[in-house]
Amino acid sequence: MKFAIISDVHANPKALDAALADAHRFGCGKFILLGDVTGYGYDPKGALDIVRKNFDVILMGNHDSACIGLEPEWEVMTNNNYDLDREAREQLTEEDRLWLRGRDYLHEEEGFSCTHGDFSNPRMWNYILYREAAARNFLSRPDGLMFCGHTHAAAIWERTAKGVCRPKLAKRLMRPVMKAESVSFKLNPTSRYIVNVGSVGYPRNDLCCTYGIYDATARRMTIRRLPFDFKSYILEMLDRKIQLPVWLLRIMLAAQAT
Repeated sequence: MKFAIISDVHANPKALDAALADAHRFGCGKFILLGDVTGYGYDPKGALDIVRKNFDVILMGNHDSACIGLEPEWEVMTNNNYDLDREAREQLTEEDRLWLRGRDYLHEEEGFSCTHGDFSNPRMWNYILYREAAARNFLSRPDGLMFCGHTHAAAIWERTAKGVCRPKLAKRLMRPVMKAESVSFKLNPTSRYIVNVGSVGYPRNDLCCTYGIYDATARRMTIRRLPFDFKSYILEMLDRKIQLPVWLLRIMLAAQAT
């Protein structure tokens, strides 16, 4: 069985469609979404409709939680990124909102587990960014393989049989791509892994649409990295009068200069 592990759609149905088509070409038979259908992007309703039709498992993300009013008011007030989630709430039907409210925070399959951000406390939306956080998460569960998203950047952490926690393939996963590529490795049976599958709809450091394919039979993990049309994406955002963060504006200016 091949699993497509996807995260952080962020209201970007075009990027999600591209990832789903790519995953089908690779023969994926089960589709798992690690949360954040909403947030940041230009079409939360369109993205949600695609998710509901195509995924077998859909987990709760922090932006989904804010969108449907589950985050505490003080958290919403101090996080400017949640403003769009409140607006997105009005674009969803009551049935959509009830459906989102029923999402789980943790999913377990035979051989691996999934959450949006952090396994030590999935409802707190912590990030696995550094070695210390990865080490803490390895201690929180016994799984040999754990999938997360939330940081918007693909990353792989390995815990060896000797207890050494280290990043894997970091340089390859950070650079942008001009054409689709696979970053693939076979799981060492004596190691454990945390795999952050990156973001499909709102990439940051690597500037590409990223998701994961796990081949449970071959015990092989692949990070798929697809070119991302930032110019078109930014124009979609501007057309719908969505306020852009400074880092995305810089990308827009660079795209206009080419």
